[in-house]
Amino acid sequence: MTQEQNQPVLHGSDGPEVLSGRIVIESVPCERCSYDIRGLPADGACPECGRSVQSSLARWIDPEFHQLPDLTNPRAVARGVQWFAFCLTTSFIAWTLGMVMTQTLFDLEQDYRAAAIQPGWFRLVLSLGTWLLLLSPVLALLAAPSLFLLAPLRRIDNVRKAWTIIVLLAVGSVFWFIAMLLQNWISPGEGLHQLTRAAADSGRRGQWDTGLALLTLAPLPGGWILLFGIRSLLGELGRRSRTFRTATTKRQYVLDLVWATLFWSGGIVLQYGGGGMGVPLPVTFGSILRTVAGGFLVVGVLYLWLNLRWISTPLATPPPKLRSLLSDPSGEATGPASSAGNDTVSPSQ
Repeated sequence: MTQEQNQPVLHGSDGPEVLSGRIVIESVPCERCSYDIRGLPADGACPECGRSVQSSLARWIDPEFHQLPDLTNPRAVARGVQWFAFCLTTSFIAWTLGMVMTQTLFDLEQDYRAAAIQPGWFRLVLSLGTWLLLLSPVLALLAAPSLFLLAPLRRIDNVRKAWTIIVLLAVGSVFWFIAMLLQNWISPGEGLHQLTRAAADSGRRGQWDTGLALLTLAPLPGGWILLFGIRSLLGELGRRSRTFRTATTKRQYVLDLVWATLFWSGGIVLQYGGGGMGVPLPVTFGSILRTVAGGFLVVGVLYLWLNLRWISTPLATPPPKLRSLLSDPSGEATGPASSAGNDTVSPSQ
């Protein structure tokens, strides 16, 4: 084996780069302790923790990102993804909290009333829940401008897929906005849970309220369309984020959320059928199924929002190329080099 073959080599987007005799000329944080390794030999080690400079450089760069086709105006796409994710996630959370406050807590208030207790906080919570339900469609409507920021996706190689993503997100947003408006038609304490439980407790048949059941199921069409649009978006842009590509437990799979919505809707069907027949068991089981599936949905949506942030970050701040971080092979800087410091820099995702 020759001496040249023994030299440390790191593969960047422009091919392999020999590290011997080269200096780090840009601010790069140590992988272990975040010490700024600028000015250190590329084949050396961090003076603070001993971590190899090569390892820190490997974490900082992302060769696969630069091998993908360039996006037109990637910063606009990044802002569009971030704003869309924020508006739709907060709309979903506002709707969830609003329904819990105006429907589930209403049962608790009835128990207090039966015990001749009037808690002062109940009216405050009920008012807050009502305002959250009103806020949910407003947040959904505010997501509309983000679709215009995603317009540069039309210029990627797969134009058909780009249009599919934009159309799915647009149609899903419209359906979700309408569904959030309809949720405000459900009066506090008059949700499907209260109606079916009362019917089952009394044992009376014929307590069918198809309109209320459909109102309760109204968010599903828009939610499904949005989820499949986001799934396509993750597939197209997710390759540009190393954090998203390498994530394991924190990576949210869209199909898992679709399954959760199916279990949630199954709980509604059980509540509706049990209430209509005056049978308590389906109502109870349906309520439990809705609660458990709803919890999974809340956690899953939050993780999905985190995933969308992962893919937008490298679009807004692309990772550098390895060659731009190193002096030329003769040891002379190819860019504005400066002495080593200890500034903390967060690596791009």
